Amino acid sequence: MVKVYALVSVLFLLLGCAQSDEVIPDKTPFTPVKETEQSPLIVILGSSTASGVGASDYKHAWAGLFSAYLNKGKVINLARGGYTTYHILPDTDARPTNRPPSDTARSITAALRRHPSVLIISMTTNDVANGYSVDEIMENLRIIRATAFANGVKRVLITTSMPRRLNAWATARWIQQRDRTLATYPLEAVNFFDPLADPSDVFKDELTVDGIHPNDNGHKVLFDEMVKVFDPTPVYQPVDQ
Repeated sequence: MVKVYALVSVLFLLLGCAQSDEVIPDKTPFTPVKETEQSPLIVILGSSTASGVGASDYKHAWAGLFSAYLNKGKVINLARGGYTTYHILPDTDARPTNRPPSDTARSITAALRRHPSVLIISMTTNDVANGYSVDEIMENLRIIRATAFANGVKRVLITTSMPRRLNAWATARWIQQRDRTLATYPLEAVNFFDPLADPSDVFKDELTVDGIHPNDNGHKVLFDEMVKVFDPTPVYQPVDQ
């Protein structure tokens, strides 16, 4: 009898572990977050740079560095290359017919099922590169942020655009995106543009691998900017490289 009980207990444990990491779209109401300020659960929604593209290894990406920095916290990174603000809108949110649907495994809806206490949104250049207006970007960010706060998230950090080598039209709109993000969310915005930009407002050669994504040094710069906003009174000090 003891052996049977032990076997049943192990089976329940294994089933619980198998289900804990699944993102299953459903209509289950969100529950309040349970993390503490000393042990935050953080979810990142973003595109290629947030996913680590450009770094020689994920541990050198800004998100990887940030995860290591939070030795008492946990980071779940749902970022994916090529994504725009439309991909991370609530799953049932309306949008124009020529805009992409939400990714139900990587949207704000999916993020909230993880019950984070902090949400980081880092959609830097793809919206503009796809021809979407800055008004669209800002409205989508507003919706995502409001949805997060309405469902128990305690903090939302939003990165600005980044410089990128494309054309003058796009650069002008990335500057608008930067300025409006900083003005709209002065206590939540993380400036990813200025520290990477040269006098022509494109990527500094020494900080990029391809004119689009940061290299290891560029990711370190972004990590430093993230920590400045995330923890404005830390013992942490950026290390010059």
